[in-house]
Amino acid sequence: MKCEICGEFTPKGKNICDRCSNIVDDVIKNIDPEIWKGIDDCKYIYPMIKRVAEGSLRTQDVINALIIGEID
Repeated sequence: MKCEICGEFTPKGKNICDRCSNIVDDVIKNIDPEIWKGIDDCKYIYPMIKRVAEGSLRTQDVINALIIGEID
């Protein structure tokens, strides 16, 4: 199976690879739970997570975008 975010191979039929999963976990850990609860479908942040995995964006950039609401 391929990662829904970056397209890399995912073992054991997971939808998201370990690298992208770690990035998402880090984002979740560092934002207010109320902000995260307000997100109906987190798939819209997948392009940003992919850019973090590729190295062209930092995890903190994703966190900042969610906090200040740039991605509505």
